[in-house]
Parts: sequence; structure tokens; C-alpha cells
Amino acid sequence: MAPRDANWIDGLRGVASFMVVCGHLCTAFVPWLHSPAQDAHTAPHLFQLPFFRLAVGGRSAVALFFLITGYVNSIGPIGRSRAGNTDAAFNGIAKSALARSGRLILPTMIATALTWFMANINAYHMTKHVDSTWIRQGWHRQEPTLGAAFSSLFKAEVDTWTVGWDDYDGTQWTLHLFLEGSMLVYMTMFATVLVKPKARFIIYAALYLYFWQLGEGLAVGALKGLNIVFGMFVAELHNHYKDTATSVLPAPIPALMIVAGMFMAGFPQDSPHNAHWSDSMSHFMQAITVEKTDIRRYWDHIGAAAVLLGIFFSRNARRVLTSPIFNFLGRVSFPVYLMHNTFIKSVLTWMVYLPSAMNPPRNEKGHQMDLQRGSTTHIFIAVAVFYYVLYRAAALWVQHIDPFCAKLVHAATSWAYGESQPRESRPILQTIERRQSPSREKTKLDSPV
Repeated sequence: MAPRDANWIDGLRGVASFMVVCGHLCTAFVPWLHSPAQDAHTAPHLFQLPFFRLAVGGRSAVALFFLITGYVNSIGPIGRSRAGNTDAAFNGIAKSALARSGRLILPTMIATALTWFMANINAYHMTKHVDSTWIRQGWHRQEPTLGAAFSSLFKAEVDTWTVGWDDYDGTQWTLHLFLEGSMLVYMTMFATVLVKPKARFIIYAALYLYFWQLGEGLAVGALKGLNIVFGMFVAELHNHYKDTATSVLPAPIPALMIVAGMFMAGFPQDSPHNAHWSDSMSHFMQAITVEKTDIRRYWDHIGAAAVLLGIFFSRNARRVLTSPIFNFLGRVSFPVYLMHNTFIKSVLTWMVYLPSAMNPPRNEKGHQMDLQRGSTTHIFIAVAVFYYVLYRAAALWVQHIDPFCAKLVHAATSWAYGESQPRESRPILQTIERRQSPSREKTKLDSPV
């Protein structure tokens, strides 16, 4: 695998991807850990406690992905805008907006085709009979005819980006939101390239307040909008402080921000009233959000945002995230996200339930019952092998699939830009002003400088 320049945001992306997988494994095998305790009168398990519960919770990791999306897609345009290089900023936004769709959609289509293929060779047959509700819900039948199979593949590929659901892989529901979030970044950058940084901060604040009050129901507005806007805010800070960011605050403050963020990000997914600490957090958030909203998304956002900001100002945290292991996790983060559910429903399910499948349990009427998972030791070994297979496959994806997708996207965008036919390049602003005032004398804007 070709090395890529190490940077802390890649390492953070790798951590987020790993947490998403951990969260889904928790949902599959120990869903009760998503609560802070079994009930209000029962002592919590170790991994139900604050901080420890992050090891089995993936919701805040999704918020991190959106924060990173806002950060990385805006950092370039903001830098060019601050440098006064507005033509380059507009060109960069235009090219990035076009290429972004291909970079998300092509790999996702391949991942969907992979899980579709697994389903139609009946590789998911065992998932229909397991005792894990989450894995069982991911079962997809083997289509009876080839025509029906290809029809279902087409529907899944389209629905992922139109209705936000993939019948073959339900974990891809966030991908259309990532694409929408990227377009929100590009539109905001396009609208603010010409404004001064202070004005852009005011615009961020207005957008943030708008998305805060938008969080009704499942709070998709909070999930996407708040994190995207805060990511742009941190990118603005990056271009403001540049290399001095890690020396702006006294050393303890970034560490405290990270610790506080980790605590808030651990807000329980289920039954927050089962523990005093989470019940207090629930009442507080209900008081400052709109009625009947999913307050979990708000705590996910605030916790993840505090962690991101703490890392941004912390030299030691950045140093950790740029280590080789975290750099590797970052390089393979997207294929891990795309393939982990496919491997859970196949490789992991086969290993965990194979002993029971060899001698299926039956009730007194002779009907087959749900397959039972192996012992705790058996599951731990299976999970370890699963992680190795998943990350090994992700490394191969980066080595072979990513370059293939990059070539297709580059070919398509080059054709769209007409790069094979050289033509005179005119600065955007210069062209606009000439069209508006064709008869005026030359101004400073029109000069070669």
C-alpha cells in the first residue's frame, strides 16, 4: 500500500470508523450495553459507565464523520479566500463539488454490488436463523431469477441516494447525508469566498442556530447540519492560527475539552433514565432543544465537536493521531465503513453460529429454533478474526478498488471540463466584470497583477 502523508484528521477518521464497527457489534451481540444500566436499581456493567461505553458506542463516531466532512471540504477554499486568491477558490469549489459525487457514489455502488452478490449466492442464509435481532434484520433473500436479482440491485443502488436506504446494507443510510453535507459546504464556501473572515464567523453562527432549531423528530438536521457547520468553523480556525494552533491554549485546556467531549459523547442510546448522570443530561438537553426531538443526536454532536476542538488545539493528541497505526486506520476508514456490515452478516456470523448450525436446536414439535451463539471465548476469537479479515480486505480495497474509482472519476471530470481541448483560461471574476461593464477602462482587477 502506498504511504500517504500522515495527518491527525486522517487518524481521527480511522478512530471514528473503528468505533462505528464496535457500535454495530455491540448492537448485534450485547445491545443492553447501549443503556446506562439494566434498570434504575441495578449497578451498571463496566462498559455501561461513562468513557468506557465509548468502546461499544458508534453514534458519536457518525457525528465525527460529519465534522470531518465539514473540515476537510472547506479548509482549501477558506485558505484561498483569506489569501485573496478568489479565482482559485471558485475553481476549486467547482471541481471539488463535481468530483465529490463520484468519490462517494462509485465505491458505494461497488460495496452494494458486493453485498448483493453475497445475498444472491445465499451467503446470508444463516443470518435468517440467528438469535441476534440486528443481524437477523440484515438478512436478504436470494432472488428467484437472474432478472429479479439485477432488478433488486438497481433498486438498491438508486434508493441509497434517493430515499436513503439500501435493502442489502442498512448501514449505508448515512451516505446520502454525507453527500448532502459536502454540497452544503460547497454552497457555503461559494457564497462566502468574497467576505472577510469575521463575516464568515457570523454566517457560521447563523447557520448553526438554524440547524439547532431544526432538530425535530429523528434530528437529521442536528446530525448533518450542526456537525458540518462546526467542521467549517474549525477549518476557519485552522486557517487563522495555522501552525500556532497547538500553542494557543494552555496545555490542560485541550485535554479537558477532550475529556469533557468524551463524557458527553457517551450519552446513552437507550434508556437514559436508568442512571442519574444520563437522566440529568436528558433533562438539560430537553430544556434547550425543540419539542419531541431526538436529543441523542445533540449530545453526539456536542461531545464529538468538543473532542475535535480539543484535538485541534492539542499537540500531544495530534502526535498520537499521526502515528503509523492511526494513519493506517485512516487510510482504510471508508472501505471499512462500506464493508463491515457485509462481513458481519457473512464471516462473523459463520464463525459465531457454525457450531449451532451443525446441530440446529429444535422445539418439541421438531421446528427449528434460532441458532445459538458460541461461548464468550468463542465469540471473542471470532471477533478478532473478523477484524483481521475486515481490515485486510479494506487494505486490498485501497490498493486496487480506490485507484480504479479515482481513474474513472478523473476521466469523467476531465471530459466534463473539456480538458482534452485546450482553451484560454479566464479568471472568473474578471469575466464577470467584463460582461457587466464592457466599455469601461481597465481597472486594477483587469491588470496582469
